[in-house]
Amino acid sequence: MTVGIKVQVGLALTVCVFSLSASALTFLPGEPADAGGLMLGVEFVLLFPLVVATIGRAWALQADGVRLAPSMQWLALRCLPRAVQLVLACAFAAGIALMASGNWTSRQAGETEHGRYYVIEVGSPTRERVEVSKSEYDTLLKNDRRAMHAISAMLAAGTATMTLIVGEWHPTTGRPGPPLQAERPTGGSGHA
Repeated sequence: MTVGIKVQVGLALTVCVFSLSASALTFLPGEPADAGGLMLGVEFVLLFPLVVATIGRAWALQADGVRLAPSMQWLALRCLPRAVQLVLACAFAAGIALMASGNWTSRQAGETEHGRYYVIEVGSPTRERVEVSKSEYDTLLKNDRRAMHAISAMLAAGTATMTLIVGEWHPTTGRPGPPLQAERPTGGSGHA
């Protein structure tokens, strides 16, 4: 695996940990941090070039004649060290758990005007604006941000996973394919 791929995976996992941490911080009591929207912006600005680079690497690999079928992706994932597999699985599981932990309602945090708090009733066809108490608004805002940070974390974990898959199939050894593919037994039938 090339150094560039390792750096890209490290950056994606760093964004993943940052996003999971920001999502977990929404469980703290009190008012939501004002920097929540800024943190989401930073996450997506950092993640966008990583996603584009991963897609570019996958296209380049396919241009070299390697078709990344799902069975080949699983083979590449199984060739990764167990610790890496565990980190990726934990990142996805944490993101799913944080998303599921929200109190899902038909309301979405809206805006504040002159000390009054409004939410959007997304269940109604007209998407009405409803005034609510500050505590209900804060709860909805935290749930919204928790879900968005968790989505960002899972996207970063997916980017790292796909980059590792592409890295396993990258022809750094002169032949495309995971390193363990050539070492696999043929099954004992004598046919190659």
